[in-house]
Amino acid sequence: MRSSCSGWSRRRRGPHPLPPLLKGEGATTTRSDVMGLAWVGMAAALGTVGAAGSGQRPVVGAVRWDAWTKGSEWEANLGPRQWRDRLPFYGREVGEDAVEIVGDTQMVMDQEIAYARAAGLDYWAYCFHLPTDLTQEPESYAVRLHLASAHKADVRFCFIMMGQGWWGPVAEYERAAERLAQYFADPAYQKVQGNRPLLYIYYTENLAPHFGGEEQARAALDLIRQKAVAAGLGPPLIVAQVWHAEQGAKLVDTLGFDAISAYAMVDLANWGDQEYPYRHLIDGNRVFWESCRATGMQVVPLVSAGWDNRPRWRDPERYEELYKSAPRGPWYLQPTPEELAANVRSALDWIAANPEQTTPQAALIYAWNESDEGGWLVPTVSEGTARLDAIRRALEGDTP
Repeated sequence: MRSSCSGWSRRRRGPHPLPPLLKGEGATTTRSDVMGLAWVGMAAALGTVGAAGSGQRPVVGAVRWDAWTKGSEWEANLGPRQWRDRLPFYGREVGEDAVEIVGDTQMVMDQEIAYARAAGLDYWAYCFHLPTDLTQEPESYAVRLHLASAHKADVRFCFIMMGQGWWGPVAEYERAAERLAQYFADPAYQKVQGNRPLLYIYYTENLAPHFGGEEQARAALDLIRQKAVAAGLGPPLIVAQVWHAEQGAKLVDTLGFDAISAYAMVDLANWGDQEYPYRHLIDGNRVFWESCRATGMQVVPLVSAGWDNRPRWRDPERYEELYKSAPRGPWYLQPTPEELAANVRSALDWIAANPEQTTPQAALIYAWNESDEGGWLVPTVSEGTARLDAIRRALEGDTP
């Protein structure tokens, strides 16, 4: 199974209205026709809810996969009316089977920060890669916009690096490690266990080949730690994102990873090319957590907000490029907000019940904006902030 770094639930309630959007360049008008107030109004409404890292609970973050630009293939994936329920608040319908999604503006980023903070999310884990030319800025528009925001500290950030090709030239890897340490030193970069920058790595099977072998890959991770310590930080907590716990345990042993997690997760016990209820994803998440616990390694539990990548089926060749030989199924009914919140709460309870193997005190949700792959928290035109509202209650300790 591969993920990129759906169908409408039968049990939907009415949409939760979107709070007024910030007005500015790149603003879009949605079917909800919500536009308007300045940031100060939103900030007043937030009060003290959701300040990053507040309280004693584990930090909870969400994967960000940012390619939501006008004219992109991902925008086209959400064009058919069948997928209109996934349209994020910064999108609009422009035809029977066409949408416009413009997510790469400062206004949108600032609004997303406000939404995430209001829900109590502590951090976003950005899919991030260093440029081939290390004198240039990274290509991730979302990271640039987050760091440019006057509100960047309201939601922290960390990185998901891929096992290959996202580290800059191998011959210049020391410079790349120094560049990462500069990001780690940002006060808004998510730290765990005191002052340890949190770093995820996906497609881990490609890490050793990229660096030329297991010994070289282990040395590459150690160099990241050395550069961070030299910058006055703790050694980064480096987390392997895998599909199978045994794979993660091997990476801890051979390459020196610190913990096991996942980018996304499905119910591996039910692999049919068909639709399943969301409870199967909940079950699959828990089976993965327990499998990781059984290895004796440290765990950052992954919570699935959904999985239904059928919008990507429209281009079979591109689908094959993204997912290789993986089957098209399974896919899952989208959760009700209450089901999603219960899954998040379950992860926090699991961390509390397994303190010796959850010392990072962190959880990760798939995803903030994998909208065409089926996992999202970002407010939508049709549903508003219902998911985030429910997650806020779960993070505050209310029973969903």
